[in-house]
Amino acid sequence: MKSIAETRTNTISVQYALPMLLAINTFALLAIDQLGGIPAWIKSVAALFLSF
Repeated sequence: MKSIAETRTNTISVQYALPMLLAINTFALLAIDQLGGIPAWIKSVAALFLSF
């Protein structure tokens, strides 16, 4: 049986996994955008999608 400390550590690890992945994804997209790697039409489609 798992101890309370092990369960709590696992819960905290899972709790921060998604925000950390989203942050890494955001920084990667910003870096690609700064390098000119994202075409203008994709930015327009994303802006239209996010407006709804």
